[in-house]
Amino acid sequence: MLIGILTLFADGLIKRPDILRTGADWWVSDSLAFIAFTPFALLFIAPAMERWLHSANVAGLPGARKAAHSASEAMELAAHFVFVVFAIWFVFGYAPAIRYQPLYILFIPVIWSAVRRGVSGAVLTTFAICAGMTVAAWITQAPRGSLPRLQLAMLTLGVTGLCLGAVVSERETVESAIRASERRYRLLFERNLAGVFRSTFEGRVLECNPAAAQILGYESAQNALGVSIASLYFSPADRRALLKRLKAEKAITNREIRLRRKDESPIWVMLNLSVVEDDLQGVEVIEGTLVDITERKVAEEQVQSLAYYDALTGLPNRALLQDRLTQALASARRQNSKVALLFIDLDRFKVINDSLGHSIGDLLLESVAERLKSVIREQDTVARLGGDEFVIVLTHMKDAPDVAVAAERCMDRMTAGFVIQGHALGIGCSIGISMFPDHGGDTETLIKHADAAMYRAKEVGRNNFQFFTSEMNQQAMERLTLENGLRQALERKELFLVYQPQMEIGTGRISGCEALLRWQHPELGLVPPDRFIRIAENSGLIIPIGQWVLETACSQVQQWLKTGIPQRPVAVNVSAVQFRYEGFCDLVRRVLRNTGLSAQYLELELTESVLLSNEDVTQSVLRDLKSMGVGLAIDDFGTGYSSLGYLKRLPVTKLKIARPFVRDVATDPDDAAIAVAIINVAKSLNLKVIAEGVEEEAQMSFLRAHGCDEIQGYYFSRPLRPEDFERRLREEYCWKDSQAYHASQS
Repeated sequence: MLIGILTLFADGLIKRPDILRTGADWWVSDSLAFIAFTPFALLFIAPAMERWLHSANVAGLPGARKAAHSASEAMELAAHFVFVVFAIWFVFGYAPAIRYQPLYILFIPVIWSAVRRGVSGAVLTTFAICAGMTVAAWITQAPRGSLPRLQLAMLTLGVTGLCLGAVVSERETVESAIRASERRYRLLFERNLAGVFRSTFEGRVLECNPAAAQILGYESAQNALGVSIASLYFSPADRRALLKRLKAEKAITNREIRLRRKDESPIWVMLNLSVVEDDLQGVEVIEGTLVDITERKVAEEQVQSLAYYDALTGLPNRALLQDRLTQALASARRQNSKVALLFIDLDRFKVINDSLGHSIGDLLLESVAERLKSVIREQDTVARLGGDEFVIVLTHMKDAPDVAVAAERCMDRMTAGFVIQGHALGIGCSIGISMFPDHGGDTETLIKHADAAMYRAKEVGRNNFQFFTSEMNQQAMERLTLENGLRQALERKELFLVYQPQMEIGTGRISGCEALLRWQHPELGLVPPDRFIRIAENSGLIIPIGQWVLETACSQVQQWLKTGIPQRPVAVNVSAVQFRYEGFCDLVRRVLRNTGLSAQYLELELTESVLLSNEDVTQSVLRDLKSMGVGLAIDDFGTGYSSLGYLKRLPVTKLKIARPFVRDVATDPDDAAIAVAIINVAKSLNLKVIAEGVEEEAQMSFLRAHGCDEIQGYYFSRPLRPEDFERRLREEYCWKDSQAYHASQS
């Protein structure tokens, strides 16, 4: 208003004294214009413009609807035009002397239309107002020469409306694009098959889609809101590590992690996370996606389990053992520490497996695996190589005594006894130990050396442990050579028997003989039994070899009987593996039948350890053999658990004093006392007693003095070939006939 009054004063249209009066009149006319314009604008223009705005988007509509909207716009434009003409006429008619006074009032509909409609609304409204102003000015003020100033005012009004409309149109375009983008994002968010979520760093879920809720085990996305993400982790350390990396890198891609569902069941997911700033709160939040990969992980674990774990016990197999041992050796090199490898072989497992069945054997192996896992540390490894062989890898060891303590702990757990399906089973274990770097620098060498030490443990009595030595490596190579050769020895007829005569002390005559096995190796020459019998037992070759020995000895004795030579029993050694063989009694019966030899000419020698291994089974087998008429003798008596109790129960007929007690019987009081005790025990039970290894007259004299029945050893005769033993028998037979002839003549 002030600008308008000053403009009139500058044009000379009003005098200085008329300024206040003109201002008052202008203010009164403005008030009347507002009072007249506002109700009409609220009652008519506003609803009409609202309908006009909502009907603006007619693109793509049928032609009839476009025409209807066009007619509506034309009517609204006409109404607007009439209103503006009326308003201008009213104002100009009330104060015709004030040429510029009502112009700025007309900015109100222009600004309102521009804000509501944008550029299009501003253009239409400005056009209507300008047209109305032009007509009104021409009617009321054109004669006074005010039309040029009116045109300037209309130009100002139009430019203002267009600028404001352009700003509003641009804002509406941006807002429309934002709304469209939000709709697309919402559809992508809600219909995405992958789980999508937003959460705070504290672990509160702000937003998630239905897929994320379903993956985590919730019924709907609403139920998952507010859930503490910390409860989804099995280990708080996993979440701390993940957040630490996320804060440092601001994004994590394709991270596989194991989470916990609402029902506590585990689930594997692949996470993609990023840190973004929340527009509303201005704080950093986590946005991410998760995909359920549980089926894939389960399949991978199954494949890995088949490739790297034993199917029966679940322990690492040979492949995984070598991998872990390689890692342990690399770590030991960096830290300058030691690694120990324990090679474990179960004692008596084959007996249990053969006698009670493979199902019991499998259950026993599972129990053994659990016990071995219970005695090792978390950083150590226990693996199964196959059969009854296990390996333990001990890392960060200081010295051999620490390893020995671990080995003793394993042995104690193995000898504690097992109960499998009602069967009380007792086993032991033989352990071979090799250490890095003392005994080798690679996996194969350490395993080979521990295996050699394990065989040494078996050779010295089983149920003990032995550390590897350089001599064992040579023995292992020799053992491998002997085992390979022994497998072909029968086919190549390299095995043969010799017979060592046994003498009756009272008469000095042959009372029998023992069949002894010999092996003529094509390269090694004559191999003594103590070098290959243990190998045959461990490899299972003792079964066919033992059968061959039994058949050959019985056939030879039967052949001697057919020549008319009076014969004595032949003693055949029976190993523990043979005796525990399920069909051993049937084998003896079949051999006697096939060879035609009477059972009285066969004597079987068994060690104390064999007889005491399973007393019920042992007594049953011995009674069966006794019923056939086969003689039974206990070999190496005194070296095992000698007791009168089991001697009384077993149907044996002879005791054989072990060679170690006979060797120094004439000079060592302790050995002499043991030998005398054995002789007395045998006499008290009406058993014959024979001493083996007699080589000197002093030994012979001692045994004769204390009532020993028979002797066997170099003092009487070395082991003889069949033809030499036959000649010895004939000589004795001829000597006996000669003695009888001379007695009859005298």
